[in-house]
Amino acid sequence: MSKIDKFDGTQYRFLSNFHTCKVIYKGVEYMHTEGAFQAQKTLDESLKLDIAKLSASESKKACGRHGLKLKDGTYIKVDLRPDWEEVKDQIMYEVVKAKFEQNPDLKERLLATGDVELIEGNTWHDNYWGDCTCSRCAKKVGGNHLGKILMRVREELKND
Repeated sequence: MSKIDKFDGTQYRFLSNFHTCKVIYKGVEYMHTEGAFQAQKTLDESLKLDIAKLSASESKKACGRHGLKLKDGTYIKVDLRPDWEEVKDQIMYEVVKAKFEQNPDLKERLLATGDVELIEGNTWHDNYWGDCTCSRCAKKVGGNHLGKILMRVREELKND
């Protein structure tokens, strides 16, 4: 196998930021790396604690353009920190590294991927973190920044 191009199914879902696993980042415990990453879009520490309680999809929505209305009627909407574009790649790297350093079983699974290329293939038009394979994006080359971060972390863990 020369590449893993989807982070789904039972075999490779653990590579996804939506995979459920405890991750402690900057003193806050999250249920997945998606929440840890999304929470960093705000500088409001109390809001980060609220985001830590959400599911992966809820945290993504809460930190997206429209925010998230919770079942209890409350609304979470994150105002994007002013330096987000400058810091987002480093934050993703730190969160992903924390995931694999703090979860030995996931670390072993990541290392077991060997040297294959990791590509965050998707169909939701994310050509920054991944590579969208839908017909609309067929001619675009995705940046696959998440895949590159995973491969960087894998290499660092191999060398530890």
